[in-house]
Amino acid sequence: MKLSYGKLNKYLIAGVLAIGVAGCSDSDKAEKAAAKEAVAEFNLLAMVPADTPYVAASSREMPQGLSEKVLMASGLGINDGSLRKELASMDADASDAEKSMNKLLDALLAELEGKMNAKGLESLGLPINGRSLIYGLGILPVAWAEILDAQKVEAFLSRVEERSGMKADKATRGDISYRRFVMDDLVGILAVNKDHLIMAVLPVKSEAEMLPMVFGETKPAESLANGKFKDFTTQRKFLGYGDGYVDLVRFAEMALGESQGINADVLNALGVSPSDLSPACRTFVKTTIQSVPLISFGFTDVTDSRYAVKATVETSPGVAAWLQKMASPVPGVGVDDGGLLSFGAGFNLPQIRDGVKAMLRNFAETGKGCELVDEEGLTQAMQGIDMMLNPMLAGIKGFNLTVNDVEVDPQTMSPKSVDAQLLLAAADPKGMFGMLGMFNPQLAQLDIPTDGTPVKVPLETMSPMAPPTFAAIKGETLALKVGEKAPDGIDKVLSAPLAKVPPMLSVSYNAGKLFDVVGPPMKSMVDSMQGEEAADMQSAYDSMKAAANIYGKIDFRMLGTDKGMEFDTVVDLK
Repeated sequence: MKLSYGKLNKYLIAGVLAIGVAGCSDSDKAEKAAAKEAVAEFNLLAMVPADTPYVAASSREMPQGLSEKVLMASGLGINDGSLRKELASMDADASDAEKSMNKLLDALLAELEGKMNAKGLESLGLPINGRSLIYGLGILPVAWAEILDAQKVEAFLSRVEERSGMKADKATRGDISYRRFVMDDLVGILAVNKDHLIMAVLPVKSEAEMLPMVFGETKPAESLANGKFKDFTTQRKFLGYGDGYVDLVRFAEMALGESQGINADVLNALGVSPSDLSPACRTFVKTTIQSVPLISFGFTDVTDSRYAVKATVETSPGVAAWLQKMASPVPGVGVDDGGLLSFGAGFNLPQIRDGVKAMLRNFAETGKGCELVDEEGLTQAMQGIDMMLNPMLAGIKGFNLTVNDVEVDPQTMSPKSVDAQLLLAAADPKGMFGMLGMFNPQLAQLDIPTDGTPVKVPLETMSPMAPPTFAAIKGETLALKVGEKAPDGIDKVLSAPLAKVPPMLSVSYNAGKLFDVVGPPMKSMVDSMQGEEAADMQSAYDSMKAAANIYGKIDFRMLGTDKGMEFDTVVDLK
């Protein structure tokens, strides 16, 4: 399948969309109280077994203004039909089963085309910001979502069914009408009652026993309505707009054949046999999984024009303590600088090296006698870590690359001018710069003072097209500033503030500013091109323009905390 520039751009936008959802300020006690109350009163949690391996619950309605913006963003390729066109292009290489699924997706996209807005969804009987729940009966998913009009939703499903050619068996159960789609040993359930759309996948042989649980007719002996989920969200300061977790311990229990209740029943119904592992391997798996027992995620900030989400790979205290030592503070990394885009990282290489080696040694020790553990391979891996993170590199602490502005040639899409800077933090920045002498003798002869005085770097001798570049060193930082404005501002680069909590990785991106720079030359190129290339470039231009009309600044941080490895995303919307 050909991956065009336009398609790639859409996939990148979809990735940004997949990152986030949000909540409210930590200091807003009223908001937190409302979140706690909403979770406590979310009746659907009574259907979720307390030992479910995963759950995601939206117990509150997201603000209307934010919902409209997020829906507009998520519908970029749906409203204009471009996703349907891409789906059609995949049929040539698809199997019969894949073609059937593509037909179903095409039928769904056809119904949603032009309707990814509040009024359009309402015409299908769906709310723009309804509450919802997804959880696992064992490994199989069940989902409930609020609706506005059951008759409209039934009509919507009937049109999708007819267009796709996938006919379902229909049945009723009390006030619920539902469709059955048999797929070998599984059956898909699509049901509608007065207030909800219900979806589930069940084992065919256990459908009769499990359907009452899916429809809420029978409740588990112990459910998440017992206060466990409320405590989970409160402790993590989540706000009820879409919070949940993946319980890795439960998945390990199922893999080892040690689960109970509904988790075990589902596996038995599917005919899944537990892994045939030795006692040593069972101990190794259970010991290892206790170091990373849970993945949590939830909203931490929500307004009409902003959302944030925190996802954490929660770990044992020992692993968390090591993760907190992995980051190294680097000036500017994780601090808003107002640039077009920035990418930075801070890392303590000796700590990373020692921590990884300790982890591998622990695997070798706890995995003795386990057929899954290759002791010789672990030894080689530890030696490889020493070679990769040798003393020559140990002094590097991180970097921060920021692009402030770019002028693009409308004919070639290549930069005409660049205003950017790179900061390198290292124990010996002068020595690190000296290493560049291996590439150019003139660079080796360059003497850069360590008091912050900028010195011109003769990059034009390496490339006539190279922009003016200056270097300066102060303390443990080396700054390179590129552009006609260099060396102005290089002192600010050297003295950039440190983040309160140093991240391992930081990425910032301003969709609106980027389109202002890239959009006009892209449009010029579109006008000068023909055929498929013009269509691809036009598609990329339309996607970037649509994103620029919705998105402001997008920030991503990865950092080690006392809870584990944390991933924070904040998105500003226009």
